[in-house]
Amino acid sequence: MLLIQSQTFKKVAKQKWSLRRILFILLYGLMTYGFVRLLNDVISETKFWLRPIQTNLAEILGCMLISFIFEFVTNSFLQQLADDNKNQPGPSASLKQFLSLAVYLELVVICFVFPLAQWTDDGLQWYDVVILSFTIVSFWLFYFSVKQGQQYIHTTYEQALQLERINKDKLENELQLLKAQFHPHFLFNALNTLYFQIEEQNTSARFTLEKLSDLLRYQLYDQDAKVPLERELAHLKNFIDLQQQRANSQLDLVINWPSSTHQAQLYPLLLLPLVENAFKYVGGAYKIKIDIKLENGQLQYQVTNSIPAIAQHHKKGGIGLTNLQKRLLLLYPGKHRFQHHQTDSLFYAELSIEL
Repeated sequence: MLLIQSQTFKKVAKQKWSLRRILFILLYGLMTYGFVRLLNDVISETKFWLRPIQTNLAEILGCMLISFIFEFVTNSFLQQLADDNKNQPGPSASLKQFLSLAVYLELVVICFVFPLAQWTDDGLQWYDVVILSFTIVSFWLFYFSVKQGQQYIHTTYEQALQLERINKDKLENELQLLKAQFHPHFLFNALNTLYFQIEEQNTSARFTLEKLSDLLRYQLYDQDAKVPLERELAHLKNFIDLQQQRANSQLDLVINWPSSTHQAQLYPLLLLPLVENAFKYVGGAYKIKIDIKLENGQLQYQVTNSIPAIAQHHKKGGIGLTNLQKRLLLLYPGKHRFQHHQTDSLFYAELSIEL
């Protein structure tokens, strides 16, 4: 038998008890009672209105109160189904879950409905057991199916809205990119002109301009779709080489990344912000460590940099990390994990992406 997790029961227990919900449960319980009473009287050829009124009232009140238990159990399974189908929603519940709910509902019938029926009807006949077991469970399984269908429609609608928001943000980003490309193009062409005006003997200046040109070229032309991880690492290497030209001579830089990327792809410029942040805020012991691993289709990326003591009072991270979080939510929803924290002497950032 499928055991519902305790946290699912807690979630259902915390749901608001609105007047509308209470009235529905009471009316649904009354309707269930009426249908059961009708079947029972037809088979037994009895007339329930000829019984003592207090007996009928006890049955009606008992069935309405027990309906709250049925609703709680059914909603627990609906909550469990919603939790399981967040990533892969489906139009119908699995047969195993459906049968498990039927077993739970049958237990409620045995524990609560049978004793009530035995007390008010002076014993249970074989047809009472069949009617109570089949009818009440069927009513609440029908309720579960309808609610599950509504849940699926709501989830599909929310996903459509989320997709629309992503497309809107993408169009806005593309528009902003087009507006911003004029100045980078001008700067890119100016750098090329400067490169050829510098004497060949001045290798340091030419090296710096060459790396800067490569960085601009990558950011101008590789924004729309996924790129090979190898190209993203090459772009990251160009940025590191450029930063090392102006870095403190005491900088202790350690880089570990895979020699082979196995043709893996990802969206561009997701690796740069962490390294850029490290070079911007490095201080103290002047240490930067960059670790990149590719295992089972998952990219593991960690960047650590030492910070000066005064940085302890500064805000953790900058706008670059905030923008990175927004891009990850749009490009890899539910398929990434990004976290960073700061100690007295280190700033640590970690990013994992399912490629």
